[in-house]
Amino acid sequence: MDAEGLALLLPPVTLAALVDSWLREDCPGLNYAALVSGAGPSQAALWAKSPGVLAGQPFFDAIFTQLNCQVSWFLPEGSKLVPVARVAEVRGPAHCLLLGERVALNTLARCSGIASAAAAAVEAARGAGWTGHVAGTRKTTPGFRLVEKYGLLAVRAARQAADFTLKVEVECSSLQEAVQAAEAGADLVLLDNFKPEELHPTATVLKAQFPSVAVEASGGITLDNLPQFCGPHIDVISMGMLTQAAPALDFSLKLFAKEVAPVPKIH
Repeated sequence: MDAEGLALLLPPVTLAALVDSWLREDCPGLNYAALVSGAGPSQAALWAKSPGVLAGQPFFDAIFTQLNCQVSWFLPEGSKLVPVARVAEVRGPAHCLLLGERVALNTLARCSGIASAAAAAVEAARGAGWTGHVAGTRKTTPGFRLVEKYGLLAVRAARQAADFTLKVEVECSSLQEAVQAAEAGADLVLLDNFKPEELHPTATVLKAQFPSVAVEASGGITLDNLPQFCGPHIDVISMGMLTQAAPALDFSLKLFAKEVAPVPKIH
């Protein structure tokens, strides 16, 4: 699935409602800044000032579209960012550019941070020789869940785990519970909060009896200890830190009057 196909997953009505709520929250009353900036045509350059993975273009676009601005992207969704990189250009009335600036930057920075963390997790898993699926969890932010889930899907290698969300999953805390779940017809057994030394023997026994049942590991998994949870009988590793603890990327949106936009400095 390419970036255009990925954007189709976002329901237009839901996306428009989200953007409207974000803009209303950011500027709930009179916009005094508009008196200073005016409504004349202007342009701004979007710069990436930290490394990572670019994600969140549909949200960035929707914010400025609602404000009668046009976005031109120089890098596709999912691109690897090497700072300082000129990512996009936004054109429209000056007061509209400023009105959408902080909301758009916050959304893009957060979504890209999640995609970057997911990419790092996949890289760590592949480095350990594991070929399973990295996934997020339900530990997401109310009102921002769609952005966070999209950030995970923007990483091609992590996107494969989305297939498991349509199957019957049972959370288990012991081998006995896992066997009972498999006997009851579970497609996916979640071994939650197992230590690596407990996880792998349990998964081995379960797979020997139920080869078609997928096994997921979750609970306390970070980028540092991820390789310890990778194993031949583990199909999915889900990580709450991908949405809860991923640092946001640093972007800036700079207005410019000349043909060539000035490159911002990294502090």
